[in-house]
Amino acid sequence: MPHTENRSVVLINPRSTYVDEIAQKCYPPMHLLYLAAALRARGYVPSVIDANAFRMRDDEILREVRSAAPLLVGLPVYSEILKQVRDITVRISRELPGVPVVLGGPHATAVPEQTLSQFSSADHVLAGEAEESLPALCDALCAGTEVSGIPGLYNRAKTGAASGLSPGIPDINTIPHPARDLVARAYDEKRYYSILVRQRPLDTLFTSRGCPFHCGFCYNFRFQYRARSPGDVVQEMAAIRDGGIRNIEICDDTFTINEDHAAGILDLVIAEKLDVSLRIKSRVDVFTENLARKAKQAGVYLVAFGMESGSQRILDAMSKGITLEESARACELARRYGILSHSSWVLGYPGETLETVEETMRFILKNRPDTLNMDVLLPYPNTPAYETAQSAGTLMGEWSPDAEELPWVRLPWAPERRLLDAACRKVLRRVTFSPHYIGSFSRIILRNANLPLFRYALQETMNLCFRGKRLR
Repeated sequence: MPHTENRSVVLINPRSTYVDEIAQKCYPPMHLLYLAAALRARGYVPSVIDANAFRMRDDEILREVRSAAPLLVGLPVYSEILKQVRDITVRISRELPGVPVVLGGPHATAVPEQTLSQFSSADHVLAGEAEESLPALCDALCAGTEVSGIPGLYNRAKTGAASGLSPGIPDINTIPHPARDLVARAYDEKRYYSILVRQRPLDTLFTSRGCPFHCGFCYNFRFQYRARSPGDVVQEMAAIRDGGIRNIEICDDTFTINEDHAAGILDLVIAEKLDVSLRIKSRVDVFTENLARKAKQAGVYLVAFGMESGSQRILDAMSKGITLEESARACELARRYGILSHSSWVLGYPGETLETVEETMRFILKNRPDTLNMDVLLPYPNTPAYETAQSAGTLMGEWSPDAEELPWVRLPWAPERRLLDAACRKVLRRVTFSPHYIGSFSRIILRNANLPLFRYALQETMNLCFRGKRLR
C-alpha cells in the first residue's frame, strides 16, 4: 500500500427504518462521536455525517463523502437496516474506488465473517469497541503498511480471516469525551429529541459500557461491564448543561447495575445543583427505594424498565433473572416518587403461548407503567433466542441485506408472522385504549403542550386501528 498524508476520516450514521415517519426519538450518534474523538486525539481529521438526523438520501451522503476526500469511510451495521447500509456501501465503493470502507457496530460484532461476506463492497470489519482499533487501522493505511495485528479486525484481503486477536476493551476512563462539535448543526437545528419531551434539543451520555446479565434476546452480555468515575460523568453533564441543554438521557444498558456508582452520580448532580432533567434505564430488580429517592432529587423524570413479559415462565425462559413481583414493585416505586415509568415488552419468544400473551396484557393493565412499547421478538444473531429457534427448526427469515423477511420464531399457534403481529397489536390496542392510558397520555400531552407527541400518538393510533402495519 502506498504512503499517504491524507488524515481525513468520514463516519456515517445511517438512516433508520422509520425515516419517513414521526419517530419516538432521534439521538446523537454517540458511538461515532466517541470514535471521532479517538481519531482526533491520534491526529486525524474526522467528520460525522448524521444521515439519520437529517433524513438524508444516498445521493446527499455521497456528495458529502466525496467532498471530504477521505482516507477511510466507516459505518456501523445494525441488524434491522442491513439493506440500507449495504446499498450506501456499494455506492461509496463504486464512486470512490480508492477509499477503503470499514464496518463495525453491533451486527458486525456479532457476526463479523458473515458481515464481510454479505457486504462485498466493504474492505474491513472491526468487531467490538473501536476507539483503539480504528485509529490503528488508519495508521496502517497512512503508512502504507500491512493491515494486520489489529484487535478485532476482519480483512477481505486476508480472505476474511481475523487478525487472531480478540477485540480490544479500552479503559473507559481514558477515552476522550465524544466530539459533539462535529454534529453542531444537528444540535443547533434541534434535530435531537425524545417525543415525550417538548424542549429540544436533548443530549445523551454514557456512564458505563457493557452488561453483566445474560438475557436470551440480547448480545450485549458479551462485553465486559465497566463504569466511568462519577466525577467525570458529572463533568460531562455540566458541560452539556452549560451549552444550553437541560434534557439528558443516560443511555447505559442499565444505569443502576451498581447502586453505589449510580448513587454517586446522582449525589453529585444534587450537590452541584445542575438543574437538569434526566431519563435513565434500570432493571426492575436493582431499582431500590434509595435510588428512586435520589433520582427524583437529581431531576430524573422517567425511568425505563425492560419488563419483557407478564409471564414468569417466559421471563425464566429468557434468562431475564427478574420476577413479576419485582416488576410490579418497580412500577409502584416510580409512581410513589413521582417518576414516569416506561416499560418495554417482547412478544414471541420461544415458548410463548396465547395464554402467556394474555398474562402480559393483564399484568400491564394491572400495574400501569406510564408508557410502553411492545415488539415482536427479533432473534438477533448469535443470541440464545436465535440459537434455540435455529436448533428447533423454528427460526424463520434470515439476517441478510437481500432477505425478504427479518428473522422471527415460528410458534405452534403462530405459523405465520402476521399472527404474531396480530397478537401484539391486540395487546397494544387493549392497553392503549383503556381509560387509564387514554387519561395518562392526554395529561402528559396537555401538561407539556406537546404537539409533536399528539401527532405521534395520532400516527400510532392510525397504525393500530386502520393500517395493519407490521410491527418492527
